[in-house]
Amino acid sequence: MHWRKDGSCFPVEYWSHPIYRNGELVGAVVNFIDISERKRTEEALRESEARYRAMAEQSADWVWSIDVEGRHLYTNQRGAAILGYTAEEFLAADALKLVHPEDLPLFHETLRAALATRQGWQSVVLRWRHRNGSYRILESNATPLFGEGGQLTGFQGVDRDITERKLAEERIQFLAHHDALTGLPNRILLRDRFEHAREMARQSKSRLAILFLDLDNFKVVNDTLGHAAGDQLLLDVVERLSRCTRSGDTISRQGGDEFIILLNEVPDLETVENIAGEILAAMSEPMEIDGRYLNTSCSIGISICPEDGDDFDSLLQKADTAMYNAKDSGRNACRFFNEAMNLQAHEHLLLQNRLFQAMVEEDFQLHYQPQIHAGSGRVVGIEALLRWNNPELGEVEPSRFIPVAEESGLIVPIGSWVMVEACTQAQAWRKAGFADIGISVNLSALQFRRTNLIESVAGALNRSGLPPHLLELELTESILLQDAENNLETVRRLKSLGVRLSIDDFGTGYSSFSYLKRFAVDRLKIDQSFVRDITSDPDDAAIVRAIILLARSLRLGIVAEGVETLEQLDFLRAEGCEEVQGFLFARPLPAAELEAYLHEHNK
Repeated sequence: MHWRKDGSCFPVEYWSHPIYRNGELVGAVVNFIDISERKRTEEALRESEARYRAMAEQSADWVWSIDVEGRHLYTNQRGAAILGYTAEEFLAADALKLVHPEDLPLFHETLRAALATRQGWQSVVLRWRHRNGSYRILESNATPLFGEGGQLTGFQGVDRDITERKLAEERIQFLAHHDALTGLPNRILLRDRFEHAREMARQSKSRLAILFLDLDNFKVVNDTLGHAAGDQLLLDVVERLSRCTRSGDTISRQGGDEFIILLNEVPDLETVENIAGEILAAMSEPMEIDGRYLNTSCSIGISICPEDGDDFDSLLQKADTAMYNAKDSGRNACRFFNEAMNLQAHEHLLLQNRLFQAMVEEDFQLHYQPQIHAGSGRVVGIEALLRWNNPELGEVEPSRFIPVAEESGLIVPIGSWVMVEACTQAQAWRKAGFADIGISVNLSALQFRRTNLIESVAGALNRSGLPPHLLELELTESILLQDAENNLETVRRLKSLGVRLSIDDFGTGYSSFSYLKRFAVDRLKIDQSFVRDITSDPDDAAIVRAIILLARSLRLGIVAEGVETLEQLDFLRAEGCEEVQGFLFARPLPAAELEAYLHEHNK
């Protein structure tokens, strides 16, 4: 340190050379250099390094430096902590042993390329082993370090822990192709597997089979025990399906209670049938859910590739069609697809579309069938019956379109239209001078369960002006006995309007005579299936006789349907059935023809 004239000091660097004379040291030459600037530069570097290290220690990422051999020379505490170590522990360890064995080749290749190009790297993803044995996923970025002579001395970089991000991405990717509840492949992944399996089947000249499986009455479990119990049931179903299928097959959940099973390289149809049989047997075994044992079953539809087609969508649609055929046959069954089912499905869809069009265009008509007093022959009641004459399909039988209307829900607006139309026509006959004659209208189960039924009936009566006691609503036994307590309240509200109630097709359901009194039924209708053979079948005759006696004892009205012969009429008269209905008297007639019939028989 030297002093200036003004009293300030400054750092110097000096060196000396000895002076000899005749071999004897006589003095020295001393050189001084002002090193103030260099000192300031060194101090700035030290401060910069300190700031760098302070910033590195504060970083949430892993900050490090390595030499050209890949050995770590520096790590911040955060970086070491990511792997469960202190900085000192990490630097003392062989860090390369912490790289996942499968990622070591990538690490070495990255380092070789960086040394060759004298550049760093970007976004290199490596797995590092944590102290607890798990692996963290780190994304690495690095820049080169050079010495004063320009030589490459190593690399410094920043690694970011992206483990959670990667796991989230993998989860999103998984959910894009799998069902969240069961972990099974969804339709997207199933389609992909089908494409691969089809190619394998073509090479091996074997078949594929698609099984479309739907649980029977699954909604009841959800509605009664809750969705948690329903989810547990679905998981148990998956476990049973896994036991019944082969390791190379694919089980897929399509949502709700629908599953699709892809059977690969099927040698023959017997194999498919055996697997389906095992599934039906497994599904029929009771399942324990929350301490309750549930009796389950399923319906299975099957399509075969290449016999039924070779593209995924058509095979799936055909298996779906076959499944509904299995349900219609009584459930707990399997059915192979055939072309007749396809035609039936197309007709069903055509009818549904045309029914909707008919609603919009008011394409329906009502015909009316008289109910006759067996003694006098006078008309004592009229039943309104729906008819549909479609421009494209012609006269469509009610047995064809009514089930489609019920399944699609169109029966509700159609039924409302029938109610208004029938009441309006009955009131028109009253205004035309005919004696008061009751009009009967059939109610579907779906109509009866709708909350607006009371308003619909009251609205039809108000619009038409028909007295309520002249409207009779016909219900089947099954409608009344399902959810009897709620239905009883509906019946009470209907009766409060003043309308009459009858049970249609009596004797064909699961009758409970106590309900006849509880529901305050006014009349029973003997189903035509019993009337048809009353003169030749003693059992049918006994059933009809018993129904008539029951109605008398409960003071109920009674009408026999389907009367077509004089012999049947004589039997019914003899047994005391006062009202009859059938082709012996008249077929269902348009309103104008029924009016003429009334003029002739109710003079």
